[in-house]
Amino acid sequence: MSLPNEFFTVNSFLTLAGAYGIVLTVTAALNFLFDGKIAPKWIAVILSEMISFIGAFALTDPPDNVALAIRILIALFNGFLIFATAFGLNAITTKPESAPAPGQRRAYWSRW
Repeated sequence: MSLPNEFFTVNSFLTLAGAYGIVLTVTAALNFLFDGKIAPKWIAVILSEMISFIGAFALTDPPDNVALAIRILIALFNGFLIFATAFGLNAITTKPESAPAPGQRRAYWSRW
């Protein structure tokens, strides 16, 4: 198995995996550099949106029949998708509930 010659490329930049890798890397580095004084979630959401809009407007040729408002909306949603993927928000969306006390029965329709 050969090692890649480069890590991030323009082609990987335009994929979900590449975009969330960039978001995680840059967010972690900036959080370390600023000693956690800037909330990482804000760095990540701003960076996710920047990557999405750069990908939508600067790096790709628009189809002729897609209106500007639709391209902006799609770029906005893609930015949130990058952010949610980078921070695992698709897997963890609520706080875990505490287990019932010892000897207490769990209700049938309660969350497991």
